[in-house]
Formats: sequence, C-alpha cells, structure tokens
Amino acid sequence: MTAPTTNETSSKRPPKAIAATLIVAIPIAIALMLFAFLAPTLASGPNNLPISVSAPAPVTEQLTNSLTQRSPDAFDITTATSREDVEDAILEREAVGGIVVDAEGATAYTADGNGTPYAQILTPVAGALEATGQQVDTVDLAPTTADDPTAAGIATLALPLAFGGLLSGAAITFLLKRRPTMQLATSLSVSILGGFVAAAILHFGYGTLAGNFWLEATAIATGIAALSLFTVGAGSLLGTAGIGLTAALTIFIANPLSGLATGPWWLPAGWATFGQWLPIGATGNLVRSIAFFDGAGTHGSWWILLGWILVGLALLATSARKNSGEQATSTAE
Repeated sequence: MTAPTTNETSSKRPPKAIAATLIVAIPIAIALMLFAFLAPTLASGPNNLPISVSAPAPVTEQLTNSLTQRSPDAFDITTATSREDVEDAILEREAVGGIVVDAEGATAYTADGNGTPYAQILTPVAGALEATGQQVDTVDLAPTTADDPTAAGIATLALPLAFGGLLSGAAITFLLKRRPTMQLATSLSVSILGGFVAAAILHFGYGTLAGNFWLEATAIATGIAALSLFTVGAGSLLGTAGIGLTAALTIFIANPLSGLATGPWWLPAGWATFGQWLPIGATGNLVRSIAFFDGAGTHGSWWILLGWILVGLALLATSARKNSGEQATSTAE
C-alpha cells in the first residue's frame, strides 16, 4: 500500500484547523520578532566600554572616580604606559577610545569607525579632565567618510546578507534539489557577485566605506557564502525544517545581535559576543575593520565565517551521500 503524499495529507486537514493554526502561529511569530529586535535595543547602552588611559596616577585615579560616580558600569578603564600604546589599543580595536595626559598635553582619542555612540560617550571623559583645568584636544583615529559620517550604510548590510545568503540558499535548495555540485557552484557564484555588487554600492556609490575595496568585497562575499552554504546544507539535509531553522537563526538571533549599526560594544554583555560568532555580526566586524582600521582585528571574524562555510559544506556532503544511498537502494529494489 502506498503511503499518502504530503499534498494528500494536507488536503485531508480540516480548513478550520488550518485557519486556527495560522491565527495562533502568525501572532506568535510577530511577537517573537518584536522581542528579538526590541530586547537588544532597549537593553543596549554603554556597558564596560574599553577605554585606554595614559596619565599620571593622580589624574588616572581622578578620571576613574569621576566616571564611576557618573556611570558605574559604563566604562572599563585600562592603563597604558604611553601615548603610542593608547593609539595602538584603539587602532587594533582593543579600545573604543582613550585619554592621554603627558608632556605634550591632554588628548581625547576617539574612533568613529567603531560606531557613532562611542565618540559621544567619550564627551564626559574629556569634560571630567577639563574640569581639572586641562585643555583637551580631540583626535579621531578612525574617522568615517564625509559622504556618510555616521557610517549608516553599514547597517544596511543586513539586507544583502539576508537576501543574498538566506533567500538564495532557500531557492538553490528547492530549485536545484539533489544536485549538490550545481548547488555549491551556484551558491558560491551568487556570493561572489553579490559581495562585489554590495561593496561597490557602499564604497563607490554612497561613499560609506573607505578601505581597500577588494578586501571589503571579499568580506561581504564571504559573509553571504557562509549564510548561503549553511542554508543550502541544512535545507538539503533536513528539507523545509532546515530552511526554517536557518531563517529563525538569521531573523530572530543573528540580525538583532549583529551590532551592524552600533558595533558590538553597545549591545548587552554576553549577547554581543554571541552575535559576533554568527555570520552577520562577523561580517559587520570585518567590514568595519577593513574600512576604517586597515584590517586590524579581523582574524577571528575570518575564521568564524570559514567555520560556517565548512559546516554548510559538511551538511551538503552528508545530504549528497544520503541521497546516493537512497538512490542505490531504490535501484537495487
């Protein structure tokens, strides 16, 4: 006796049951989506922002006390031995800003390339120093571009990553079913072309990015490939459930925790780190580092994206072996 097909099974479901399921499931999905985006946003703010300070001990102590009284958990102040050490910490993306008081004078260092909130948060740091009678110069070590001073264009990377990665992976899974070689070639081609198109628009079209164009394009293409290949692998192995799992991971977790708009330090502690281990967050960190910091602090993100690509390839290979085994069994029967 032949088992009923999926279409036959669904056609036997009462219309009232289908309607009731949709009425309950869709509002739940809306609630989850709102929670996923609002929770990180409303809980975001300055929390243990790494600040590097090089100053005489009494000045450092006075700054620390002043900032702790104003915002007890806002800053994580580390001491440096020289002006050069403070600059290096910021340029290597180990600190979001710094204060130096030495024989050359007092300087507040910022890095707008990290995200716009951090330079604004450093204003009270300079104010606390000026309250002691010091004249404070402000130096931006990683400025954004004149065309996009807030680097708002980086936040739009979520669209090409989600569309180029998630949606392309879903389409490739269903339209090229059981053709793993063609699925792989199509996914990589979409990723490469999509990465270069997105980088060209952000770099040349709107002037958001100011780094090495080829590296920027490679970073975006790698991010799309990580999401696309994982989607293809999960979809080929698990079917619709695999696509649903990837979509939920992307929409409800990876996107809101990516820190594309503000950088990871503005997100709640712990969640920020988790978001950087996901494809969208890792790609955003890569693009910021390449565009404004000459590629500093990118090694971890490259490895994270490579890991997602390898997992996708492993899932795709497992699916191909499973399908070959089923086909061989069917042929033998």
